[in-house]
Amino acid sequence: MALFALVAPSAFAQQSATMSAGGFTGLSVTPTAQLQRWGSMGLAYENQVVGAPTTGRQGTTGDNFVVGFGLLPNLEISGRMAANTFNTNCYTEACGVRDLSFNFKAGTPLDHAQRWNAAVGATDLGGAATYFRSYYGVLSYTAFDARNLDLSLGYAHRGGKAAPNRGTTPLEGPFASVAYRPISWLQGQIEYVDGASYAGARVYAPTEWLPAGWTAHLSANTRMSGDAHTERNWFGVGLTVPLYKVSTERPASVPVAAPGALAAPAEPRPATREFSTSGLPASRPLEFIPAQPPQPTPGDANDTNRVSDDQLGKLATALAAKGFEDIAVGRLPDGAVAVKVNNATYNVNTADGLGVALGVVARELGAARAPYRLVLTQRQLAIVGARGQTDCLAQWVALETPGCTAVRLSTPGTAALDASFDGVTWIVGNGAPSWSTVRLSLQPVLRSTLGTEYGVFDYSVGVRATLQQPLWKGAYAEVSHVAPLAESEDFRGDNVFNKSRIVDDTDRALVHQLVRLPVERLFSNPDTATRWGANALTAHIAAGRFDSNYRGVYAELRWEPGEGRNRFGIEGGRFDRTTDYDRYLPIESRALLASYRYAYTPTHIYFEASAGQFMYNDRGVKLGVKQWFHDVAVSLYVRRTKFDWEPRSRSFAGIEISIPLTLRKDMNPTNHIQVTGVSRWSYAVETVVRESSNDITTNQGVLPSGGALDRTFNSDRAGLAYFEDNLPRVRSAAGK
Repeated sequence: MALFALVAPSAFAQQSATMSAGGFTGLSVTPTAQLQRWGSMGLAYENQVVGAPTTGRQGTTGDNFVVGFGLLPNLEISGRMAANTFNTNCYTEACGVRDLSFNFKAGTPLDHAQRWNAAVGATDLGGAATYFRSYYGVLSYTAFDARNLDLSLGYAHRGGKAAPNRGTTPLEGPFASVAYRPISWLQGQIEYVDGASYAGARVYAPTEWLPAGWTAHLSANTRMSGDAHTERNWFGVGLTVPLYKVSTERPASVPVAAPGALAAPAEPRPATREFSTSGLPASRPLEFIPAQPPQPTPGDANDTNRVSDDQLGKLATALAAKGFEDIAVGRLPDGAVAVKVNNATYNVNTADGLGVALGVVARELGAARAPYRLVLTQRQLAIVGARGQTDCLAQWVALETPGCTAVRLSTPGTAALDASFDGVTWIVGNGAPSWSTVRLSLQPVLRSTLGTEYGVFDYSVGVRATLQQPLWKGAYAEVSHVAPLAESEDFRGDNVFNKSRIVDDTDRALVHQLVRLPVERLFSNPDTATRWGANALTAHIAAGRFDSNYRGVYAELRWEPGEGRNRFGIEGGRFDRTTDYDRYLPIESRALLASYRYAYTPTHIYFEASAGQFMYNDRGVKLGVKQWFHDVAVSLYVRRTKFDWEPRSRSFAGIEISIPLTLRKDMNPTNHIQVTGVSRWSYAVETVVRESSNDITTNQGVLPSGGALDRTFNSDRAGLAYFEDNLPRVRSAAGK
């Protein structure tokens, strides 16, 4: 029943739901039962710290920032930064409230028409200071016929201990709200909670002013009665950004809401039918190839459907023009065309590279009506294979109904991809070799603190330049240099965060080797080996300098059997400290961790767990949930570890967002140098859990650096289930 609620078609993360200053979707002070739309991010700002202590000198004046995500169909999460002052040192001056908090809300519709919705939630969870903690339940009714009226009723209870220097969130006792939209771009609202009443208005931006699926508004609010939980008047702004591409298609039975409507039925899952091809290389249009019944497989070299050497050469040239390397094109004994290419250009998502490669095969060989087998590699390791008939592939790419098998996918967990080319005669071999191109990647480096006693946001920003030189199959060398760009006052000189600042340093010099372990040789029956995923065991070892402090040896093992829903891993290393830059780091590091990941493909959710000894010799576990929104990932995690010299374990909870910072198609590796961004850049914010103090801790639960297998396998998205689920994206890339 719980699983059904998670994936229920209602999912009701309404398009109209916007984040408020309290850290939930709702109005100015009170929540509603609508959720942040699944697959969207909400941003909100108000020039008011609603619920700050009224006894302090600052009162409720200040700034309030909220970032929220529709993480799951029935769950939203958010982080709130509320502060009276930005840079005042709380140890030497009266700084007022400065609170970083975590919030969540979960809910479900109560009827098929989604007029009635219910939700429960909590604000200001975790951390040592809980200025705004409250637990609440809310029921909302939406008039769909008019599409312009929302009624909400709920009950809240303040959490934590009341104290003169703590905030008193207005969410206490019964609350109610009415929101009415007389026209599509204007909404009025009235709220009542804890003996106080509030009124407000929101002005929505016209949809034609914004990208598809985005919403934005300005709000003005006033306290009509009650105590001083807020000032008399304040304003705010809000923005909602879809992390999925918004589909323009809706089922005919579901009414399409007017822009900014209070509540419109949501789609059962974030739109995946349409994929933008922006950033991918343009190709010549496909020639029309009429659908035909399945063609017989050529049986000998004299078959009339045999592809000429000249055609194979043109195919290799076309693949090189799209940015592929290590290109091999030939013929198999059964007459099928064999194509093997390495992807170093479509680094955001291997699905794009697979689609572009299939599009080249369709354009060059579609008229030949020949069977084909294609294997796409990453660092010369087979990632995904495709097979079918070229004319049917061309029909599929052209959005026609193919007359036979167009694309049948396989991955190392389901087939022996390396063995699929047994007996091949290569006509073109090692075209555009990867060893002839040096890779230069540039990425931002950010070290920061949020909501400390020293400031709302302190930072040290730099840029990392990494040179990589491919060597032989699966091997490469890399050198990385970090240069500082800017930093806040508290990271400078001898100030409090100076030990964590970014320094000008060549901090990485490594040699890597990736290899697929031939475990299938232990099986006498190839089918048994495939069934046990014997072809899906991959190892990686790296040696050298890993960062500014350590050198040593690191190794990892990855096993992803079957369709890729399960992934098992082991990683570890021996590291020795080479500098006194941070005297708190151990002289010797002996890390060893086991990990497991389960991918629930209907909602693109990963459940992750790791346990063992971490980088700085603390032992413990880390559990997390990661939600993928195409190429953006949002993760929630908890971690509990202990050092041998500490009396007890410490627990942490955090949220992390991971995004690509490079083009969908990087620069072609054709001029002996390739300049790229990074396929994955992450930023995390975390807090201690159940601690009397919230000291900044950066050395517990740290994973060893140097891992390369997840990046090689499409950021851990390389199972057959993933590629089959993303066939629309593959098809869109092929048709570009």
